[in-house]
Amino acid sequence: MKFFVTGVGGQLGHDVMNELLKRGYEGVGSDMQEACDIAAPYMPLDITDRNAVEKAITDVNPDAVIHCAAWTAVDMAEDDENVAKVRAVNAGGTKNIADVCKKLGCKMTYISTDYVFNGGGGRPWEPDDHREPLNVYGLTKYEGEISVEQNVS
Repeated sequence: MKFFVTGVGGQLGHDVMNELLKRGYEGVGSDMQEACDIAAPYMPLDITDRNAVEKAITDVNPDAVIHCAAWTAVDMAEDDENVAKVRAVNAGGTKNIADVCKKLGCKMTYISTDYVFNGGGGRPWEPDDHREPLNVYGLTKYEGEISVEQNVS
């Protein structure tokens, strides 16, 4: 099985890629920077660039995409000058990936966050429970969830 992993420059994406390789899977990693220290093929990718996302995923032709890339600086996401960029990455970038996965018929795993919930639940959350994001970061990750849900085949 062949995977395409976004966000391999971050802790989650890096660890996901290493675990896949350890288990003998083939993978290609991506992130914003020109180079990344992983033991797999790597390509720089700005997930906010719809055409670049389509080209990258189409060229790799993976069986599945594990989408770990995100704007994760939660406090900085609240700054007015960052909101549009946070939304472009967490919602728009996720939509770009989900759209291509649907077009190619490949599976997609999206890593979201507990920030999409208000923290007041007294039981484990269910998929259809109402979301009340805590902040801009949580809201934009939830918007990414919606994009993925809308692209489920």
